[in-house]
Amino acid sequence: MANETITIQDEELASLRPAKRLLQILQHEIPKNPAGIEEHLDYLSQSDSPITPKEFEQLIFTTVYCAYQVRANQGLEKNLWINLFSQLVIEIIREVCKSFCPKESMDSIQLLASRPWQEMPIYISALKKFYQSSLAMTHRDQEGPHA
Repeated sequence: MANETITIQDEELASLRPAKRLLQILQHEIPKNPAGIEEHLDYLSQSDSPITPKEFEQLIFTTVYCAYQVRANQGLEKNLWINLFSQLVIEIIREVCKSFCPKESMDSIQLLASRPWQEMPIYISALKKFYQSSLAMTHRDQEGPHA
């Protein structure tokens, strides 16, 4: 995905209208580089009012794209994508809460986001272990079976 081209491998699935719409969104409507994603996050964080359904769709698909990049990259690049993914997830929570959460809850979301991994609730800190173990699995898979 280095050239930012996104395809659906299954031809039958790719021919369906929802798949075509998904490809349209992924190819043309979301940022696909760290600078573009950070700019998008800055834009979203400027408003206290809910975003449009289309903007929310873009936020969700940008998060999915970031998750894919976490799996596809290694080293410092992977850390960058993990950080962006975390910021996007927090923005999704913030966006969902805008309409009905009290202001104090919104503040706690920001506090949670600024915590180091060691202080995160277990359901969030478990993600770090997953990312580390998937890195080890990737290395093992690349080395292949040992004789």
